[in-house]
Amino acid sequence: MIISFAWTWEAVKAHRKKCTRRDWCQRYFDLWVRQYRAGRYTHNAYDKSPRCGGKKFGEIRLTCEPYWERLGDMPVEDLVLEGGYWNSKTEFIELFGGNPDKEVVVVRFYLLRLTTPATGQLVLPGLPAALTPRPGR
Repeated sequence: MIISFAWTWEAVKAHRKKCTRRDWCQRYFDLWVRQYRAGRYTHNAYDKSPRCGGKKFGEIRLTCEPYWERLGDMPVEDLVLEGGYWNSKTEFIELFGGNPDKEVVVVRFYLLRLTTPATGQLVLPGLPAALTPRPGR
């Protein structure tokens, strides 16, 4: 599966963004949960939707099963994990129309590999040894 990061992809590449909130429908959320429960934790990361000319820039690995959360219940610490672009929860919630009761999907991840633009081949981004994937995984 793929996930696009549009204007936050640079933060993902820089290991600043490790969490994303999505306004997904129940059906798409269920698909991601089924993938997770089937052991498919690694997904392709794009700079924008491939339908809009987006390019794969790497792969992410989910750190937990995606889940629903009220925007108002978002931990303030997640502002940093969302890339550090927002100064307050209120500012972040404005992205979703300003309603703190709105429920969105939370996807937690880390950048597993980067893709080199020239070759399209995956390269390791210098992860700590404990997070570096082993061959065959």
